[in-house]
Amino acid sequence: MPLSHRQRVFKALEHQKPDRVPLDWSWFRMDVWENLRAYLRVRDNETVLRRLGVDFREFGAGHSREFLKEAKLIYPLGWYKPLANGLFQDEWGIVYEKVSTGTHWRTFRYPLANVQNLDNFELPDLDAPGRFEHAEKEIPRLKETYIITAGWFELFDRAWYLRGYDRFIKDMYLDPSFANALLDKIFKYDLECGNRFVDMGVDIILLCDDIATQTGLMFSPGLWRKYYKPRFRQLIDSFKKRGCHYFLFDSDGDLTQIYPDLIETGFQIISPSQPECMNLTALKREFGDKICFRGAISVQRTIPFGTNRDVEEEVIRTVKTLGHNGGLIVAPSHTPQPNDPIQNVVAVYETAKKIRNF
Repeated sequence: MPLSHRQRVFKALEHQKPDRVPLDWSWFRMDVWENLRAYLRVRDNETVLRRLGVDFREFGAGHSREFLKEAKLIYPLGWYKPLANGLFQDEWGIVYEKVSTGTHWRTFRYPLANVQNLDNFELPDLDAPGRFEHAEKEIPRLKETYIITAGWFELFDRAWYLRGYDRFIKDMYLDPSFANALLDKIFKYDLECGNRFVDMGVDIILLCDDIATQTGLMFSPGLWRKYYKPRFRQLIDSFKKRGCHYFLFDSDGDLTQIYPDLIETGFQIISPSQPECMNLTALKREFGDKICFRGAISVQRTIPFGTNRDVEEEVIRTVKTLGHNGGLIVAPSHTPQPNDPIQNVVAVYETAKKIRNF
């Protein structure tokens, strides 16, 4: 008898064999959603998730009503406040511009680039009307069927988007008092926001920072242990006391250097588990009884450039290598791009749903 979505995921997280490997999605872009709806001939994203067999539903803090009065949909990126000269701004005051293709964007202006202290810096108001309306309405309904993930709580990523990448890297070395003050502000925001989601009954809190390249961390493991490990540990400890017991760390790149630290910090799920830059078989052998891999299907090679058969073979190989004794959630290892063959994205899910012997 097939397991429910919730039973299937909990078995995998507890390193027991489920009926099939759990499936998640990779925070699809608006244009990828569009391609999926057209390919599957359905009208809405929820139906796409059901057709793919996805076992999870995900939430984050929404925009305030006040921000949405000025915001417009900047396709395919989302809701932003439009500025002059084609620039657009998010609710944190970070300004972006589209690149020449129109399909991607880059940061144009950092609101804290030139400040000396943070006395006048205000974070978005978590009590603003509209912030949690969607989550409060949908989580109780969807949790009856699916595993609920919530978060996108960042420390390093949020800090450098506010300060500027080069400037914040220098702060960590040369101005630790400023770096700590900014991270403490972000930490308090994440803590309060996360507490609200835990109180709504979410199953997994997602904490994330893109801290790695294809060849290793962006800065030394020592700096990560100094600035980020203790703060993530405090967040996890607080959320556990409030009733949440599963935590996902998401970062692109090669995290091999800090796998033991992530486990010690309290994470049970590590994502997106990129096969291009980490030896996942070796990591499974060393840490497979302690963590659950999420992702693991190549979005740099197989999905964009492979055949349907290539995708099927990679999914089968990944499930049989990483999925024994649970500990695997299959998904593309990053969001697919709008020009990727959409049939390859769908093949990830259709193949994984059929595998029973692993």
